[in-house]
Amino acid sequence: MKRRSVLKVVLTSALIAALSVPAVATADSAKTVIEGLPMAARAAPVPAGVSPELAGLIESRQVGTHAETPSSTKQWLALQAEFDAASLQGVARLLEMTGAQFAIENVAGVTTYRVTPTTIDPRWADTVFVHVHGGAFVFNGGEAAMAEAIWMAHGLGVEVVSVDYRRPPLHPFPAATDDVIAVWQQVIKDHDPAKVAMFGTSAGGNLALSTVLQLRDMGTPLPGAIMAGTPAVDLAQTSDSWITLQGLDPLGAREGVIEGTFDIYADGTDRTDPRLSPIYANLGNMPPTVLLTGTRDLLLSDTVRMHRALRAAGVAADLHVYDGQSHGDYMAGFFVNAPETHDAWRELNTFFDLHLE
Repeated sequence: MKRRSVLKVVLTSALIAALSVPAVATADSAKTVIEGLPMAARAAPVPAGVSPELAGLIESRQVGTHAETPSSTKQWLALQAEFDAASLQGVARLLEMTGAQFAIENVAGVTTYRVTPTTIDPRWADTVFVHVHGGAFVFNGGEAAMAEAIWMAHGLGVEVVSVDYRRPPLHPFPAATDDVIAVWQQVIKDHDPAKVAMFGTSAGGNLALSTVLQLRDMGTPLPGAIMAGTPAVDLAQTSDSWITLQGLDPLGAREGVIEGTFDIYADGTDRTDPRLSPIYANLGNMPPTVLLTGTRDLLLSDTVRMHRALRAAGVAADLHVYDGQSHGDYMAGFFVNAPETHDAWRELNTFFDLHLE
């Protein structure tokens, strides 16, 4: 397994793209066959409407096929460790760029990282946001969990508690949501839940949604709002954009390592269980939710489906689709100071202003 070359490819954008898994560019990937549908290699131009900064990011990328899926716990742990170590480089860069500080805290027996920005906005002075990291349920643990928390803390001027939940292959479902629930129950002892947002991207978006669903069913006070960025909400079925946008998103493809992470996370549980796939849940009485995605995001369809399902259930839900963006680009754009990142912060500020008491 060529892990060193794998990690080189993901370093530029996937350090922060929350579901990213290793990918290898190949010269022989002219066609991929998915369920009998031939998919030609993609050579789409950079979209006309994106900023020069985002255009440069898009032009610099490689999109390839996935490496061999680990076939044993030992192999999964080795890949997990290498990926986490690579992602730490992105965290170090984010800390340097933002000046944010962090402290490691044990909350209800769970390791968390409290991220404090250089300046706290007076609106959020008496609250914290709770962050659930992405990484296909398997990757981006330890201090690597903080990437999106740093991005949010800096962009909104809010203190963030990032949950370093237990992960497969050693700790499959429901360990992750059990940990987030435990942290949430402790956080609301000191903070009004109506003033707290829970957020995450990709697998983190899934976990934020599925955790809140469980909190609702437990009768526990809920967050005032949720941010689910490009969430992987259907682990059972392959939504349309996983297929139609393949070749445009550096995430690569669902087949291979990503599907493997879903397998070891579910650990035999029916993948239509709403605690695994929130799209199958009764979504009544969920908190207001904002969802972000892009027109080249493999999880565009998952995000759109979740938005429509929330709206159908009577939940206040906003959807922002950014032109030309791949998975998690509203965050990755921060590294190149893309205006699209600042726009995402503005939209989130507006949404939380409206819905957090």
